[in-house]
Amino acid sequence: MLLGGAIAATVVLLTKTPTGVTLAATTTTTSATTIVCVSSYVPTPSQACVNVIIEFHNCGTVGHVCPNTNLSCSASVCSTDPSIQLPNPHTGISGSSGASIDDIIYPDSLPFSITLCGTTTNQVTVTSTDVLCLRGCSTAFTETALPKSLFNGTTVFLLCDDLYIYADTSQGIYYQADGQASNRTLTFEYYMSHYSQPTQLYQFRVKFFETAPGIVQFKFFYDVDGDSSCTVGVQNSYSGPFMQYSYNQTNSVHPNMTLTFNTNLGAYTHTAAC
Repeated sequence: MLLGGAIAATVVLLTKTPTGVTLAATTTTTSATTIVCVSSYVPTPSQACVNVIIEFHNCGTVGHVCPNTNLSCSASVCSTDPSIQLPNPHTGISGSSGASIDDIIYPDSLPFSITLCGTTTNQVTVTSTDVLCLRGCSTAFTETALPKSLFNGTTVFLLCDDLYIYADTSQGIYYQADGQASNRTLTFEYYMSHYSQPTQLYQFRVKFFETAPGIVQFKFFYDVDGDSSCTVGVQNSYSGPFMQYSYNQTNSVHPNMTLTFNTNLGAYTHTAAC
């Protein structure tokens, strides 16, 4: 937010005339602009707003750059915790707002429609329990295999577990669209911790393809404890069909692993058609 203020200056002109010296005062007014930043952001000398809670190059104070031995800025402190992988993300849900987040759903309007299990939409819902819904959604966490009865529409279970977004961190759910019309991709990145266990970090993505409706791709970056209470897969509704990669299986995912589900063919592995 920019606030304008007026600064007045008086200039005195001296003019020599045949009968003496005449004084003439001229007043000029210039404008000064002051920037006001929203919570968690502070102004820089160049009149920009930066988030000193999570920004690597303004960590704690404006201009403080974290050493190369660190990976991120978290709670205004340089940290070895991972940073967001997307280069130009839009924020869906974030702990940098100053509040912890648990069991929340967030609706998103997409820049283009995506298709999965025969459902096409440009409106999705993401949750802090690592679920992405193309229809009705739920934040309830239940350790059950697919299909899950609480989800009545097409649903993606990235690492469905009791996860948590901690305040004053870069944890959250982000998204980014890339490419040109008719050949775009849409990527959601989830970064959070386990409930009541802030050092147990999880980071992964789900990607949709405009040129390949019905296909969704998971990529896992970080799973600190080899989670054994998660569900990974896709379902069309609470009654199926579905494709389940894993359920309550220790070390079922690992860093840099990619899963691709083709819901047109019902193919990932030995699963039912979706």
